[in-house]
Amino acid sequence: MKLNYLFIVLAVAMLVGCTSAGTATALPTVALNAPAAKPTSAAGITVGRGTPAASGVVVSEQDAQLGFTVSGILKTVNIKEGDQVQAGQLLAELDNSQNQRDLEQAQIKVKELTSPSAVAAAEKTLADDMQAQKDAQDKVNSQFYRRASDTLIEKTQSQIALAKQTLSNAQDAYKQVARLPRDDGRRALAEVNMTNAQLALNDLISKYNWYVGKPTDIDIAQLTSKLDVAKSAVQQDQWYLSILRGGSAPPDATGPNLAALKSAQSAVADAQQRLDNTRLVSPIAGIVVKVNAIAGEIASPGQIIFQISDVSHLHIETTDLSERDVPNVKIGQTVNVTVKALNITITGKVTSISPVSDTIGGDVVYKTKIELDSPPEGLRAGMSVDVQYQAAQ
Repeated sequence: MKLNYLFIVLAVAMLVGCTSAGTATALPTVALNAPAAKPTSAAGITVGRGTPAASGVVVSEQDAQLGFTVSGILKTVNIKEGDQVQAGQLLAELDNSQNQRDLEQAQIKVKELTSPSAVAAAEKTLADDMQAQKDAQDKVNSQFYRRASDTLIEKTQSQIALAKQTLSNAQDAYKQVARLPRDDGRRALAEVNMTNAQLALNDLISKYNWYVGKPTDIDIAQLTSKLDVAKSAVQQDQWYLSILRGGSAPPDATGPNLAALKSAQSAVADAQQRLDNTRLVSPIAGIVVKVNAIAGEIASPGQIIFQISDVSHLHIETTDLSERDVPNVKIGQTVNVTVKALNITITGKVTSISPVSDTIGGDVVYKTKIELDSPPEGLRAGMSVDVQYQAAQ
């Protein structure tokens, strides 16, 4: 018992001696199963763990690669790499002097066809054709009304009776001198009187038959056909005159004058298109990132002459979001985007998810588009990023 007590005392003394020799250092306390600390970006944004992630790239909203559709010698190149251009700005032009002359000739033809004198001529033609239509209509209408009054018919009948009597007398007079030589004046006079009497009777009979008769189907068809032709001519005149006066006409409008005008106008449009094909105009506003030709060179159809990028509107496109993670990504979902070159993390929102997949190294992936809440200064198209999708609330 004494030995044991002595050992305990010595042990305590040794501990006390060590403590008094210097300041004691506290040992850290280890807590098991504690959650690990989340990394924080320079902007103070906490990066999530356990949510979908993907790599991506900064992409400009619009890019345009421009070239001519026809071949020719480059007359002018108006821009250089790094220039800012606006939509509709002329970038380059081929040698197009012949195209300009063709356009001018086509425009002169249209000007002649639409001149004040051409309008006056069209107005006169319309007036003449309207009168012809009225005449044709009157003839058609006359077929459906009584042609003569009873008085006129009765009068004509009396005239026919008198003409028959006159013819009979003339025939009797001719018989009396018919044996005379043909060169005898008495025979010649009697023959003339008989002939005239017959013609007068025939004329009266024809009038009577027309007064009391009805038109045949052939007569009506002929008159109706003439009326239709006259109406068509008036309609074509009206369409043509409407166009000359700056109005419009139906798409199916016809007529020789209108066809000639449309052909001339089409020639102007074709000449203008050929001239436009010799000019390159920027379809977007942006920065010229590439120029592949100089003035004096020959440009070939399809050759890329300029590349323009709209760097004022940038967004993120992911490149390797796994098919396993797509179900956890939604439109409008908030994401954290780390721009490697700038070493900063910014927020954005998912604006689209591709409905079809791509395959990278055997893995099925989907592209998502992300609009940044506040694009940082220095952000450029082509920069690589890491995307962390925040958990849906």
